Amino acid sequence: MDLLFAASQGAGIAVACGLAAILPIGVLAIAALLGWTPGALSFASESSFAIGVWAIGLLEAAARAVLPIPLRIALSAIAAAAGFEIAAGDQLPFVGLVVGAAIGAGTAWVTTRMVDRAISGGGTRWGVTAIVAVASIVVAALAIIPIVGFILVAIAIWFGVKSRKDEQSKFGGLRVLR
Repeated sequence: MDLLFAASQGAGIAVACGLAAILPIGVLAIAALLGWTPGALSFASESSFAIGVWAIGLLEAAARAVLPIPLRIALSAIAAAAGFEIAAGDQLPFVGLVVGAAIGAGTAWVTTRMVDRAISGGGTRWGVTAIVAVASIVVAALAIIPIVGFILVAIAIWFGVKSRKDEQSKFGGLRVLR
């Protein structure tokens, strides 16, 4: 059962890393300090790790407003791989690196499309970035609840499919003239 909970927590943290790369690992560190992560690596429950991750996470979340899209996606993929491995590495060694990177990159791709649409629709860059950073903390907190991480992955996939359909139907009535 610990394996299932650890995989769920890792998958949920990877989804949260797609929103803001490092802040969800700070939530994971606090959960590890409280003993709520059965498959976490041992260093995750150290207070110095939690403090360091929160400091770096806040800086990264603020810088995310001006980073180019490929860099945002790459940072999210790397952080998601690390987050999944930290959350489930004691139960699933090395598997989390690949799975976490895929989940994080996919979620970051969907998120950057949504954020860019919100900004082009009139939202301020810093306001939208702050909302996404807070959302990443909330999603990471939900990911700590057993099995909810798998539901978060399903929600991210649903948003990806919906975003893709919206993009395809945007120009559906236009014809190509040659």
